[in-house]
Amino acid sequence: MPKGIYRRKEKTLIRLKLRMKKLGLSNKGKILSSETKRRIAIAHIGKKHWNWKGGKSKLRISIANNFKYRQWRSDVFTRDNFTCVLCGLRGVYLEADHYPKLFSDIIKEYNIKTIEEALNCEELWSINNGRTLCKKCHYNETWNKN
Repeated sequence: MPKGIYRRKEKTLIRLKLRMKKLGLSNKGKILSSETKRRIAIAHIGKKHWNWKGGKSKLRISIANNFKYRQWRSDVFTRDNFTCVLCGLRGVYLEADHYPKLFSDIIKEYNIKTIEEALNCEELWSINNGRTLCKKCHYNETWNKN
């Protein structure tokens, strides 16, 4: 028989979908013991997880998860009285924006490659290089530049 990729017949696809649905329904609502839940969790941690990339996380994510970033963000919000500086809205979801010097520009200028270098960069954490924006204004400022 020649090798290659063969299309499945429509009947076969229907049978496969039905079988998958039955398998899903057979486990639906099943109560798992705490030991089973623990084993399932352990089976998908670290190197065993399907999306594991060798313990690397992107620099931007590492910075955003850092306490110093959260503190900078809070300081910017407090300085601006939790109000969007462009439209003046309060009580909406707010975002801290690096401005006038962009976050990416600072990273490139100081050639920051690690979280330690980022933590030591004073310009990245200066509240004078930040402003409070609502989500809509932040989107418009970032992506709708004319």
